[in-house]
Amino acid sequence: MLKKFSILASFVATFGVATSFAQTAQGTLYLGGGLGFTTSSNKVTTSRGGTTVSADGPKSTSFSIVPGVGYFIADKLAVGIDISFLNESEKEPYEGPGAQTGDYDKVSGNLISFTPYARKFFMLSDNFGFTGTFGVGVGFGSSKTESKRGSTTITNDGPKVTALEVGITPGLVFFPTNKVGLEANFGFVGFSSRTQKTTTGGGELKSTDTSIGFGANSIQPTFSLGFRYYLAK
Repeated sequence: MLKKFSILASFVATFGVATSFAQTAQGTLYLGGGLGFTTSSNKVTTSRGGTTVSADGPKSTSFSIVPGVGYFIADKLAVGIDISFLNESEKEPYEGPGAQTGDYDKVSGNLISFTPYARKFFMLSDNFGFTGTFGVGVGFGSSKTESKRGSTTITNDGPKVTALEVGITPGLVFFPTNKVGLEANFGFVGFSSRTQKTTTGGGELKSTDTSIGFGANSIQPTFSLGFRYYLAK
């Protein structure tokens, strides 16, 4: 009787491991994508002669769509590529000479990036775990500027943008079924560089913004929610 129980327990344990983590087994292909959205705004407060005045400061927003595909080259280790379509904008009230209510300056841009990556899954239970994604991304895009003064709005082409980043993105993963995975990715730790290039009548103007560390100026969204469909072999 004891021998039969031991064999049954061994079978259940083996079968459980094989089925519980089928999504992250070697040979599994997954398809899907994510959506990202961030926004931030500021208030500027000044005090003069006992009077406090508050005014709107800069406001920035970003929205992204990130389709992608991946393949498990080993259990709980996948490689893949994400393609990100990112729209960013920053709007700031104009308070210079002759300013009127509603005047503003705005910079907006679109960026498409390609990020091959390696992702490690750290499962804490049958259907929940953490992920760590190491990626190298390259992006290209353009921008435009918009200025409103009174009833007149002027729009001009802005700099061309190229971007490079190398870093790690942490995340969470939850498997409600054997075929579906829900993800939340947040933050970015690594190196990021953006170069803006403007062509003028007198030549070319070029500037590069480089950042290193947590929260670097990533070409991926700083927070995104994703859906993946897993095709186990």
